[in-house]
Amino acid sequence: MDSAKTRLLITGVSGLLGNNFAYYFKDKYEILGLYNSHPVIIDGIRTGECDITCKDSVIRVINEFNPSIILHCASITDIEQCERDKDIAEKINVLSTTYLTKSVIDQDVKLVYISTDAVYDGVRGGSSESDKVNPLNFYGRSKYEGELEIAKKENALIFRTNIFGWNIQNKKSLGEWVLDELQSNRRIKGFKDACFSSIYTLEFARIIDIAIRQGLSGVYNCGSADSCSKYEFATKIADCFGFDKALISPTSIDDFDFQAERGKRLDLNVNKLQRKLDYRFPTVDQSIEAFYKDYKCGLPNEIKRNISTVQDQSAIIPYGRQWIDENDIQEVISLMRSERITQGPKVEEFEDALAECCGAKYAVAVNSGTSALHIACLAAEVKEGDEVITSPITFVASANCAIYCGAKPVFADIDLKTYNVAIDEIRNKINTQTRAVIPVHFAGQSCDMESIRKVIKNKEEEFGNKIFIIEDASHALGSSYKGKNVGSCTFSDMTVMSFHPVKHITTGEGGAVLTNDEILYKKVKRLRSHGITNTPEDFVYKDQAFGNSSFVGLQSAIENPQSVNPWYYEQVDLGYNYRITDIQCALGISQLRKLHDFCNRRQEIANMYNEAFSGIESIQIPFESEDCSSNFHLYVLLFDFRQIGIERTKLMIELKQRGIQTQVHYIPVHTQPFYQERFGTKWGDCPNAEIYYQKCLSFPLFPAMSDIDVEYVISTILWCWQREKNNISKDGCQLIIDYG
Repeated sequence: MDSAKTRLLITGVSGLLGNNFAYYFKDKYEILGLYNSHPVIIDGIRTGECDITCKDSVIRVINEFNPSIILHCASITDIEQCERDKDIAEKINVLSTTYLTKSVIDQDVKLVYISTDAVYDGVRGGSSESDKVNPLNFYGRSKYEGELEIAKKENALIFRTNIFGWNIQNKKSLGEWVLDELQSNRRIKGFKDACFSSIYTLEFARIIDIAIRQGLSGVYNCGSADSCSKYEFATKIADCFGFDKALISPTSIDDFDFQAERGKRLDLNVNKLQRKLDYRFPTVDQSIEAFYKDYKCGLPNEIKRNISTVQDQSAIIPYGRQWIDENDIQEVISLMRSERITQGPKVEEFEDALAECCGAKYAVAVNSGTSALHIACLAAEVKEGDEVITSPITFVASANCAIYCGAKPVFADIDLKTYNVAIDEIRNKINTQTRAVIPVHFAGQSCDMESIRKVIKNKEEEFGNKIFIIEDASHALGSSYKGKNVGSCTFSDMTVMSFHPVKHITTGEGGAVLTNDEILYKKVKRLRSHGITNTPEDFVYKDQAFGNSSFVGLQSAIENPQSVNPWYYEQVDLGYNYRITDIQCALGISQLRKLHDFCNRRQEIANMYNEAFSGIESIQIPFESEDCSSNFHLYVLLFDFRQIGIERTKLMIELKQRGIQTQVHYIPVHTQPFYQERFGTKWGDCPNAEIYYQKCLSFPLFPAMSDIDVEYVISTILWCWQREKNNISKDGCQLIIDYG
């Protein structure tokens, strides 16, 4: 650090205001940023952990760093949380301020405190500094108490404000939230009767900079030069960013059952500060325009790229995640109030909807994709001595299902273009023991099912036995192949789906088997539920099922299911309890209605990734077959890590530190210890799969991702790539560079 620079201490550096201030002032001051529960590393400044509610910790930091200026931003700003957890709010918003003030009370330190517009009651609006302070909630009271503590320090500077900006964490400012919702084409409501003078954080930072340079002290309102309702604020953002204002509807704050009372007219009179500084403050429109310009210049990504954040999982962008909205929640709540919550009518309704969606005759819903694979193999009569061919690049369940039935899994290597199982490999692996082939539609792209079907038809004729085709479409709900929806079973006997939370729709956990074969359908349905049937025509002991009827009467009874003895059922197979619940299926039905939108959003994100990474040296984007429309369950890039000069482990760890979760899909199944020990598989059996495994890395892709999230992922990956590229000298030796 440059010892000639003035030292600035910022509390709450992991929050919106603190990290924005750090970004704004980092070239002007020598900065130490303090965080508590959310570790951050910011290029160009020092950061450190400090519990500012501990007096000794505060004193130690002040003595060690010896700042000339302190920007005290740390506080709990969630109004409802403050109302619920008053003790915590008191400690952080008041006690920490007391300790900070006392630690510098006799020192030549400029103490700047960020307060709130909530210290006013918001009754008449246009509040000025001379108006009576009358906070309506505990948040406002705690911040005002903080003001009283700070005011004990000579020449202290206090700002009452309301802000929006770009947050490092996933908890978004109002401006970010509005933008995120509109980008996702979601409808929102804005309070028409709640007014404020919110100002963009970096405009606020500029005003603070001027105030410090002019030696200002005292209490000042600081916000935009005019005001608007929160509904108007949302429409202004829509106008500026070019989104549909029709998505925004006005509502009243009175319609919301907040625990904490809120003022309606919290617009501020900022004339006093404007006159003192001889500086014209931006209007709300101008603040939003600055917000927009910084967005177009990539500032959100710059802030996040400069900040290696968070062990807090809520701030991580995962590689995949469900999207549950209020409609889904209400469907489940409604079901919970009904008579049936286990295996009831919602299961059949979900099955019918799924079959119609995929274009199959029948669907049987079960409790997981793994269970679906198992009973599909059982329905195909896979048994000891049989072989089942599948891909090594898949989750282990695609192979385990064969072992559950006593059979041997056989791995056919992949095509390095599609990452799906190679047709010639299937052809070469089929023999007289082959009972089934399980093609895996990896990442959402369908296998070449027509070619697979032709190969298997030829092999059936050659060996004289039936070979079942069971599509593992756990990744592929919503994809299509040659104009047919995956799941239609056009080229297969059965198709398996999964509804795990990272999949295209979710039932929490769940799966399904689809088929066009009535015999297979009935068998799978029985196997789901202990091998039991309640279907009259499937009964073995019909005389017991229908009572003491004559033969003619018995035939009539069979044709009339209502005549079955009401208690009667039969177990005709050894099945399992793989049943799904009505609760899960209520969620699944609601989710299925949004499948088209989910797939479209995934495609949009994949297109953004493809455009960003196409043509980049040492990075290979996914191949898309002309015969297949992929739903992009996963977005996998192949990296030449050696050429780039970074280990995959190091890259994954760094990306996670920067808030991006990645994953490897998958470790080749044939290399797993269980398979090597049980079946003698080994490295080298599937060379293409092993090449793929050494290079693959999956990046975040799920419908709830905002464009900002996607752009952040892109910019961070490219930054890491460029950094490593620039960090390698021409002779291949790594240069040592200090990244701050």
